[in-house]
Amino acid sequence: MRRLLIGIILLSLFAGVNYYYPTYQERHPSPLRLHRLPPTLALEIMSLGNRELMAETIFFNTEFYFGEKVGWRKETPELRRLYDALDKATDLDPYNMDCYYFAQGTLSWIKPAITHLNRLLEKGLKHRTWDWYIPFFLAANYYFQLKKPAKAARYLKLASRLNPKSALLATLTARMFYEGNETEAGIIYLKSMIPDTRNPLLRKKLIKRLMALEAIRFLEKAVDKYRGKYHHRPKSLMELVTSGIISSIPPDPYGGKFYLTKQGKVYTTSKLAEGWRKTKNGGNKDRKSE
Repeated sequence: MRRLLIGIILLSLFAGVNYYYPTYQERHPSPLRLHRLPPTLALEIMSLGNRELMAETIFFNTEFYFGEKVGWRKETPELRRLYDALDKATDLDPYNMDCYYFAQGTLSWIKPAITHLNRLLEKGLKHRTWDWYIPFFLAANYYFQLKKPAKAARYLKLASRLNPKSALLATLTARMFYEGNETEAGIIYLKSMIPDTRNPLLRKKLIKRLMALEAIRFLEKAVDKYRGKYHHRPKSLMELVTSGIISSIPPDPYGGKFYLTKQGKVYTTSKLAEGWRKTKNGGNKDRKSE
Protein backbone atom coordinates (compact mmCIF):
# COMPACT_ATOMS: atom_id res chain seq x y z
CA MET A 1 0.00 0.00 0.00
CA ARG A 2 2.84 2.35 0.87
CA ARG A 3 4.62 1.69 -2.44
CA LEU A 4 1.37 2.27 -4.34
CA LEU A 5 0.83 5.62 -2.60
CA ILE A 6 4.40 6.70 -3.31
CA GLY A 7 4.02 5.65 -6.93
CA ILE A 8 0.81 7.71 -7.31
CA ILE A 9 2.48 10.77 -5.78
CA LEU A 10 5.53 10.46 -8.07
CA LEU A 11 3.35 9.89 -11.13
CA SER A 12 1.23 12.95 -10.31
CA LEU A 13 4.33 15.06 -9.69
CA PHE A 14 6.05 14.19 -12.96
CA ALA A 15 2.79 14.35 -14.94
CA GLY A 16 2.38 17.92 -13.69
CA VAL A 17 5.96 18.75 -14.63
CA ASN A 18 5.47 17.36 -18.13
CA TYR A 19 2.23 19.34 -18.56
CA TYR A 20 3.43 22.75 -17.37
CA TYR A 21 7.13 22.62 -18.28
CA PRO A 22 6.83 23.18 -22.08
CA THR A 23 4.68 26.30 -21.53
CA TYR A 24 7.12 27.61 -18.95
CA GLN A 25 10.05 26.99 -21.30
CA GLU A 26 8.37 29.00 -24.07
CA ARG A 27 8.18 31.99 -21.73
CA HIS A 28 11.53 31.45 -19.99
CA PRO A 29 13.92 29.82 -22.50
CA SER A 30 17.07 28.52 -20.81
CA PRO A 31 19.44 25.56 -21.29
CA LEU A 32 18.36 22.42 -19.45
CA ARG A 33 20.96 21.22 -16.96
CA LEU A 34 21.46 18.21 -14.76
CA HIS A 35 22.72 19.70 -11.51
CA ARG A 36 25.55 18.10 -9.60
CA LEU A 37 24.28 16.07 -6.66
CA PRO A 38 25.72 16.29 -3.14
CA PRO A 39 27.70 13.33 -1.72
CA THR A 40 25.84 10.08 -1.15
CA LEU A 41 25.95 10.50 2.63
CA ALA A 42 24.22 13.87 2.34
CA LEU A 43 21.60 12.36 0.05
CA GLU A 44 21.04 9.56 2.54
CA ILE A 45 20.45 12.08 5.34
CA MET A 46 18.14 14.12 3.13
CA SER A 47 16.11 11.02 2.30
CA LEU A 48 14.98 10.75 5.96
CA GLY A 49 15.19 6.99 5.78
CA ASN A 50 13.52 6.70 2.35
CA ARG A 51 16.62 5.72 0.41
CA GLU A 52 14.68 3.83 -2.27
CA LEU A 53 12.36 6.81 -2.85
CA MET A 54 15.33 9.19 -3.12
CA ALA A 55 17.06 6.82 -5.56
CA GLU A 56 13.92 6.55 -7.71
CA THR A 57 13.47 10.33 -7.71
CA ILE A 58 17.07 10.81 -8.90
CA PHE A 59 16.53 8.18 -11.59
CA PHE A 60 13.33 9.82 -12.91
CA ASN A 61 14.97 13.24 -12.93
CA THR A 62 17.93 11.84 -14.87
CA GLU A 63 15.71 9.99 -17.33
CA PHE A 64 13.56 13.07 -18.04
CA TYR A 65 16.69 15.18 -18.46
CA PHE A 66 18.11 12.73 -21.00
CA GLY A 67 14.80 12.49 -22.87
CA GLU A 68 14.46 16.27 -23.00
CA LYS A 69 17.97 16.72 -24.38
CA VAL A 70 17.89 13.93 -26.95
CA GLY A 71 14.23 13.79 -27.91
CA TRP A 72 13.02 17.38 -27.79
CA ARG A 73 16.02 19.69 -27.88
CA LYS A 74 18.26 17.50 -30.08
CA GLU A 75 21.22 18.35 -27.86
CA THR A 76 24.01 16.21 -26.47
CA PRO A 77 23.41 15.47 -22.78
CA GLU A 78 26.09 15.88 -20.13
CA LEU A 79 26.97 12.21 -19.77
CA ARG A 80 29.37 12.67 -16.85
CA ARG A 81 26.59 14.22 -14.76
CA LEU A 82 24.22 11.53 -15.93
CA TYR A 83 26.59 8.78 -14.81
CA ASP A 84 27.22 10.53 -11.49
CA ALA A 85 23.48 10.72 -10.82
CA LEU A 86 22.94 7.03 -11.60
CA ASP A 87 25.97 6.08 -9.54
CA LYS A 88 24.63 7.91 -6.48
CA ALA A 89 21.13 6.57 -7.03
CA THR A 90 22.50 3.03 -6.94
CA ASP A 91 24.56 3.87 -3.86
CA LEU A 92 21.26 4.68 -2.17
CA ASP A 93 19.44 1.67 -3.65
CA PRO A 94 21.82 -0.86 -5.25
CA TYR A 95 18.86 -3.05 -6.26
CA ASN A 96 17.29 -0.41 -8.53
CA MET A 97 17.14 -2.22 -11.87
CA ASP A 98 16.02 0.90 -13.77
CA CYS A 99 19.34 2.64 -13.14
CA TYR A 100 21.46 -0.21 -14.49
CA TYR A 101 19.33 -0.81 -17.58
CA PHE A 102 19.13 2.91 -18.36
CA ALA A 103 22.89 3.31 -17.92
CA GLN A 104 23.54 0.45 -20.34
CA GLY A 105 21.18 1.93 -22.90
CA THR A 106 22.68 5.42 -22.77
CA LEU A 107 26.41 4.86 -22.15
CA SER A 108 27.30 1.56 -23.82
CA TRP A 109 27.75 3.19 -27.25
CA ILE A 110 30.46 5.58 -25.99
CA LYS A 111 33.81 3.83 -25.62
CA PRO A 112 35.38 6.30 -23.10
CA ALA A 113 32.37 5.74 -20.83
CA ILE A 114 32.61 1.93 -20.82
CA THR A 115 35.03 1.72 -17.86
CA HIS A 116 32.69 3.82 -15.70
CA LEU A 117 29.62 1.94 -16.95
CA ASN A 118 31.18 -1.42 -16.16
CA ARG A 119 32.02 -0.20 -12.66
CA LEU A 120 28.35 0.68 -12.18
CA LEU A 121 27.23 -2.70 -13.54
CA GLU A 122 29.66 -4.51 -11.25
CA LYS A 123 27.92 -2.81 -8.34
CA GLY A 124 24.62 -4.16 -9.61
CA LEU A 125 26.11 -7.61 -10.06
CA LYS A 126 27.05 -7.77 -6.37
CA HIS A 127 23.48 -7.09 -5.28
CA ARG A 128 21.19 -8.31 -8.09
CA THR A 129 22.76 -11.76 -8.01
CA TRP A 130 19.78 -13.35 -9.80
CA ASP A 131 19.68 -10.88 -12.73
CA TRP A 132 21.27 -12.44 -15.84
CA TYR A 133 20.91 -9.21 -17.80
CA ILE A 134 23.70 -7.45 -15.87
CA PRO A 135 26.47 -9.99 -16.66
CA PHE A 136 25.09 -10.08 -20.21
CA PHE A 137 25.52 -6.29 -20.46
CA LEU A 138 29.06 -6.58 -19.10
CA ALA A 139 29.87 -9.29 -21.64
CA ALA A 140 28.58 -7.11 -24.48
CA ASN A 141 30.67 -4.16 -23.31
CA TYR A 142 33.85 -6.20 -23.05
CA TYR A 143 33.31 -7.88 -26.40
CA PHE A 144 32.10 -5.05 -28.64
CA GLN A 145 33.77 -2.00 -27.10
CA LEU A 146 36.85 -3.25 -25.25
CA LYS A 147 37.58 -6.14 -27.67
CA LYS A 148 38.21 -8.64 -24.87
CA PRO A 149 36.29 -11.81 -25.83
CA ALA A 150 37.85 -13.95 -23.09
CA LYS A 151 36.67 -11.49 -20.44
CA ALA A 152 33.27 -11.34 -22.13
CA ALA A 153 33.07 -15.14 -22.01
CA ARG A 154 33.39 -15.18 -18.24
CA TYR A 155 30.45 -12.83 -17.82
CA LEU A 156 28.44 -14.74 -20.41
CA LYS A 157 29.18 -17.90 -18.48
CA LEU A 158 27.57 -16.33 -15.41
CA ALA A 159 24.61 -15.08 -17.46
CA SER A 160 24.17 -18.57 -18.88
CA ARG A 161 24.20 -20.08 -15.39
CA LEU A 162 21.53 -17.62 -14.25
CA ASN A 163 19.43 -18.32 -17.35
CA PRO A 164 20.09 -22.03 -18.04
CA LYS A 165 17.19 -22.38 -20.48
CA SER A 166 18.87 -20.12 -23.04
CA ALA A 167 20.74 -22.04 -25.73
CA LEU A 168 22.01 -18.73 -27.13
CA LEU A 169 23.85 -17.76 -23.96
CA ALA A 170 25.48 -21.17 -23.57
CA THR A 171 26.70 -21.42 -27.17
CA LEU A 172 27.80 -17.77 -27.20
CA THR A 173 29.86 -18.35 -24.06
CA ALA A 174 31.79 -21.17 -25.70
CA ARG A 175 32.28 -19.07 -28.80
CA MET A 176 33.64 -16.13 -26.80
CA PHE A 177 36.18 -18.40 -25.13
CA TYR A 178 37.26 -19.57 -28.58
CA GLU A 179 37.55 -16.03 -29.95
CA GLY A 180 39.56 -15.07 -26.88
CA ASN A 181 42.08 -17.82 -27.71
CA GLU A 182 40.79 -19.95 -24.85
CA THR A 183 39.26 -22.80 -26.83
CA GLU A 184 40.13 -25.29 -24.10
CA ALA A 185 38.16 -23.22 -21.56
CA GLY A 186 35.16 -23.28 -23.90
CA ILE A 187 35.40 -27.07 -24.18
CA ILE A 188 35.61 -27.50 -20.41
CA TYR A 189 32.62 -25.18 -19.97
CA LEU A 190 30.46 -27.14 -22.44
CA LYS A 191 31.46 -30.48 -20.92
CA SER A 192 30.32 -29.20 -17.53
CA MET A 193 27.01 -27.96 -18.96
CA ILE A 194 25.93 -30.94 -21.06
CA PRO A 195 25.46 -33.57 -18.27
CA ASP A 196 23.03 -31.29 -16.40
CA THR A 197 21.08 -30.21 -19.48
CA ARG A 198 17.70 -31.93 -19.63
CA ASN A 199 16.20 -30.04 -22.57
CA PRO A 200 16.93 -32.28 -25.61
CA LEU A 201 17.07 -29.38 -28.09
CA LEU A 202 19.48 -27.37 -25.93
CA ARG A 203 21.54 -30.48 -25.24
CA LYS A 204 21.84 -31.12 -28.99
CA LYS A 205 23.02 -27.54 -29.62
CA LEU A 206 25.63 -27.77 -26.86
CA ILE A 207 26.96 -31.11 -28.14
CA LYS A 208 27.24 -29.67 -31.63
CA ARG A 209 29.17 -26.66 -30.36
CA LEU A 210 31.40 -28.96 -28.30
CA MET A 211 32.20 -31.10 -31.36
CA ALA A 212 33.14 -27.96 -33.31
CA LEU A 213 35.42 -26.62 -30.58
CA GLU A 214 37.08 -30.01 -30.12
CA ALA A 215 37.81 -30.10 -33.87
CA ILE A 216 39.23 -26.57 -33.69
CA ARG A 217 41.34 -27.46 -30.65
CA PHE A 218 42.64 -30.54 -32.46
CA LEU A 219 43.76 -28.33 -35.34
CA GLU A 220 45.23 -25.68 -33.01
CA LYS A 221 47.39 -28.31 -31.34
CA ALA A 222 48.46 -29.57 -34.77
CA VAL A 223 49.48 -26.04 -35.80
CA ASP A 224 51.53 -25.70 -32.60
CA LYS A 225 53.20 -29.05 -33.28
CA TYR A 226 54.00 -27.97 -36.86
CA ARG A 227 55.58 -24.73 -35.60
CA GLY A 228 57.63 -26.63 -33.07
CA LYS A 229 58.92 -28.95 -35.77
CA TYR A 230 59.47 -26.52 -38.67
CA HIS A 231 59.88 -23.21 -36.74
CA HIS A 232 57.25 -21.40 -38.80
CA ARG A 233 53.48 -21.47 -39.23
CA PRO A 234 51.88 -23.57 -41.95
CA LYS A 235 50.40 -21.58 -44.82
CA SER A 236 47.27 -23.70 -44.80
CA LEU A 237 45.70 -26.55 -42.87
CA MET A 238 46.48 -28.91 -45.74
CA GLU A 239 50.19 -28.56 -44.88
CA LEU A 240 49.38 -30.30 -41.60
CA VAL A 241 48.21 -33.30 -43.63
CA THR A 242 51.02 -33.30 -46.21
CA SER A 243 53.64 -32.98 -43.48
CA GLY A 244 52.18 -35.96 -41.64
CA ILE A 245 51.23 -33.98 -38.51
CA ILE A 246 47.60 -35.15 -38.90
CA SER A 247 45.99 -37.69 -41.22
CA SER A 248 43.03 -35.51 -42.25
CA ILE A 249 41.18 -32.28 -41.47
CA PRO A 250 38.12 -33.01 -39.30
CA PRO A 251 34.69 -31.90 -40.58
CA ASP A 252 32.91 -28.85 -39.25
CA PRO A 253 29.63 -30.00 -37.58
CA TYR A 254 27.98 -26.84 -38.90
CA GLY A 255 28.78 -27.78 -42.50
CA GLY A 256 31.53 -25.26 -43.10
CA LYS A 257 35.20 -25.69 -43.89
CA PHE A 258 38.07 -25.05 -41.47
CA TYR A 259 40.86 -22.78 -42.66
CA LEU A 260 43.91 -20.97 -41.31
CA THR A 261 44.02 -17.17 -41.20
CA LYS A 262 47.13 -15.10 -41.93
CA GLN A 263 47.52 -14.66 -38.18
CA GLY A 264 47.62 -18.43 -37.72
CA LYS A 265 44.18 -18.81 -36.10
CA VAL A 266 41.86 -21.67 -37.02
CA TYR A 267 38.53 -20.40 -38.36
CA THR A 268 35.61 -21.91 -40.23
CA THR A 269 33.50 -20.64 -43.12
CA SER A 270 30.34 -21.52 -41.16
CA LYS A 271 31.26 -19.06 -38.38
CA LEU A 272 29.88 -21.73 -36.02
CA ALA A 273 26.35 -20.66 -36.99
CA GLU A 274 23.33 -22.96 -37.00
CA GLY A 275 21.74 -21.49 -40.12
CA TRP A 276 24.87 -21.39 -42.26
CA ARG A 277 24.56 -22.58 -45.82
CA LYS A 278 26.26 -22.06 -49.16
CA THR A 279 24.77 -19.75 -51.74
CA LYS A 280 24.25 -20.80 -55.37
CA ASN A 281 27.40 -19.04 -56.54
CA GLY A 282 29.54 -20.93 -54.03
CA GLY A 283 29.86 -18.16 -51.49
CA ASN A 284 28.87 -18.32 -47.84
CA LYS A 285 25.73 -17.01 -46.26
CA ASP A 286 25.14 -16.68 -42.56
CA ARG A 287 21.39 -16.92 -42.03
CA LYS A 288 21.56 -16.90 -38.25
CA SER A 289 24.22 -15.53 -35.97
CA GLU A 290 24.01 -18.52 -33.64
